[in-house]
Amino acid sequence: MNVVTITGGAGNLGRAVALILAARDYRVRLFDLPEVDFGFAEDQPHMEVVQGDLRDRATLTDACRGAEWVVHLAAVMPPLSESNQALAQAVNVQGTRALVDAMPPEAALVLASSVATYGLAQKGIVGIDHPQQPIDFYGKTKVQNERDVLGSGRPSAILRISGISVPALLEIPRPWFFTRDQKVEFVHLQDAALAVANCVGNPKALGHIWQIAGGTSWRTTGQGYAEAICQAFDVLLESAIYLDKPNWPAWYDTDDSQAFLDYQRHTFNDFVSELHAIYQEAIG
Repeated sequence: MNVVTITGGAGNLGRAVALILAARDYRVRLFDLPEVDFGFAEDQPHMEVVQGDLRDRATLTDACRGAEWVVHLAAVMPPLSESNQALAQAVNVQGTRALVDAMPPEAALVLASSVATYGLAQKGIVGIDHPQQPIDFYGKTKVQNERDVLGSGRPSAILRISGISVPALLEIPRPWFFTRDQKVEFVHLQDAALAVANCVGNPKALGHIWQIAGGTSWRTTGQGYAEAICQAFDVLLESAIYLDKPNWPAWYDTDDSQAFLDYQRHTFNDFVSELHAIYQEAIG
């Protein structure tokens, strides 16, 4: 049975990827911090847990032992990456370098990068060749991750993933992560997970940078996205607060990634309907 190690394996994306791969009969090794909840893996015979930290070489080596594929999802995200840049540097940059060194020589890497590497990209639809000019520290760490992985010579697939929309009962952000008029194209959690999972065991996915986003049905404005979420949760539209200056969300060209990885299964309306159903169940 092939072993796949997933860093950040107990996060939203990690859990979703792990469940897909376990259903495909991979032996999934979840690597994440000791304080996180691994409860979802308790009844999964194809899953094992290694508790640790990317900054701890010993547990990192244990997590990678015998792995044929490593899916690297662990990272310090905004806003923590911006308020504690030293931590983000240690985990995102130094931790990724340590992971590459700890992997078996023959193992392949699937790296979760981010569209944050492009910075402000509001003109047209962003292609994979768009300049990488990050506007936050998180984006800078992801640019460095890509350079380090490509420079290592290790077989790898790099996925620049858009913002991930999680179908769950969420608190409305105040402010939202974008301006009112900004172009926004996120991706459903399950679709992002499927894109990642479809790289594993697929040698043809290696040697490429893939851009992962929701597709044309997800292309809207900041106001369009926020108002749809507010309506799903019966929140007053007037309560929405937006940034004054644009952030890094944009619209993305995903023709190549969709043709190869076949992951876009949920439209934006599907996502909004899921949220509304979750809300209705919660309020009885």
